[in-house]
Amino acid sequence: MIANATVALLIVDDRCRVAEANIAASRILGLGRGDVVGRTLAELLMPSAAERLEGVWQAFHETGGHAGPFELAGPGASGPIDISVTAQVVPGRHLVLLAPTNGAPAEHATNRHVPKRWPTVRERQILAMLASGNTDADIAERLELSPATVQTHVRNAKAKLGARTRAQAVAMAMRGGLIAN
Repeated sequence: MIANATVALLIVDDRCRVAEANIAASRILGLGRGDVVGRTLAELLMPSAAERLEGVWQAFHETGGHAGPFELAGPGASGPIDISVTAQVVPGRHLVLLAPTNGAPAEHATNRHVPKRWPTVRERQILAMLASGNTDADIAERLELSPATVQTHVRNAKAKLGARTRAQAVAMAMRGGLIAN
């Protein structure tokens, strides 16, 4: 199961069927984890929202993306949500972030920043290595990359997270559950 966190996360397969859900996602959806896993994301939405999702899922499935608001179908659902997708976290699996819509850019209930695009697996790997105290040269050597390539990955991760500094990018990635604490 996805670690317990305040960020509402689902893992879905290529057919948009939920393979995993964390507690925060279950709370937002107003359903128990057992009622979420195995259903398609469209089944968790109101019919009109499900139609909209089906229209954008192909693009989400291939490249990721962000859209909303979507009305939830569950009787205990928290209200409209925005959906952000990181495509192909592992082959055939996609990370879906659910964030309550409040009329402003998507943020979850804890007021943490939700990026429009998510760092790639490699960018998250490098952020995690930075969090462990590795230098660009250390990372480059371990991953068999040039230091310039490492710097490019860090720059891209910072841009995607909306961070001004490396330290802020690492902190945001940790708070958002993108890398381990």
